[in-house]
Amino acid sequence: MQLAGKRFLVTGGGGFIGRYVVQDLLEAGAHVRVMELPGRGDVLVSHARPSDQLELFGGNLTLPDDCRRACDGIDGVFHMGVLALNPSGQDPRRCVEVNVNGTFNVFEAARDAGVSRIVFSSASSVYGDTLAVMDEAHPLNSRHIYGASKIAGEAFLRAFGGMFGINWVALRYMNVYGPNAGFGLVNAVLKRIASGQAPQINGDGSQSFDFVYVSDVGGATVRAMASDVTDEAFNVGSGEERTVKDVTLSLLELTGSDLKPDYRDVSVPMIRRVGSSEKASRLLNWRAGVNLTEGLRRVVAEQYFGNAGS
Repeated sequence: MQLAGKRFLVTGGGGFIGRYVVQDLLEAGAHVRVMELPGRGDVLVSHARPSDQLELFGGNLTLPDDCRRACDGIDGVFHMGVLALNPSGQDPRRCVEVNVNGTFNVFEAARDAGVSRIVFSSASSVYGDTLAVMDEAHPLNSRHIYGASKIAGEAFLRAFGGMFGINWVALRYMNVYGPNAGFGLVNAVLKRIASGQAPQINGDGSQSFDFVYVSDVGGATVRAMASDVTDEAFNVGSGEERTVKDVTLSLLELTGSDLKPDYRDVSVPMIRRVGSSEKASRLLNWRAGVNLTEGLRRVVAEQYFGNAGS
């Protein structure tokens, strides 16, 4: 789909990844409607240029009428709005209300509005815990309500494509990091260092993940909308596997801290989560461009040193 001059809805567009998607769309000449809960996303709109390309819609995914109004006059939908992993675990019923019922509401509204294409932000959580390098054919074996909700969203999307002819792509994000994420390993370590506390490592720190920088994830998401590929799910990762210990030590070095990691003798539920993004490279012509060393340097420069005097 051509981006310039088209109208796109981005649910959750004021969030960590969503802001990068919105900015890429604006730079491509698209018109963007951001659906967020009332009061969220205001900073995004106030900093957007040009502002006449961007509209903030205060709405709730769990309300079908809000979703219908949000989709009115829209060409393509990026469904990124979500109750995140930890809050989902704390309140499974709310997870179902937002991530399952809310996702159905968005897809139904998109169908009724004649939207031609949907890009759905899924997650590597759909695979569950495995030592294998996951490609898209790997079984969906999540044992967590958040992963289950993302599996449900993918299943709905596949059904809407089959029943109503909507073009779609689902993206399974790996371990996304970037400045001021508000979650995740990198953010947690930097917050501890900034407060003068030793960063904590559960177990021996040998757990490893596929770390992918947030601007790369935003770019992959926009690329999925622009592509002609449909009826496909893609992993979005860098393919760069690093351990918790490696990342923690790198952040200590980049910040110039003399703190030492605090190794905690606790059970570690997940040992490895690494995915292959070869399919995205082959069909979407997308590859991550920011390696972990550069990505961590950017995060430290903006989040740690950038906030040092604030």
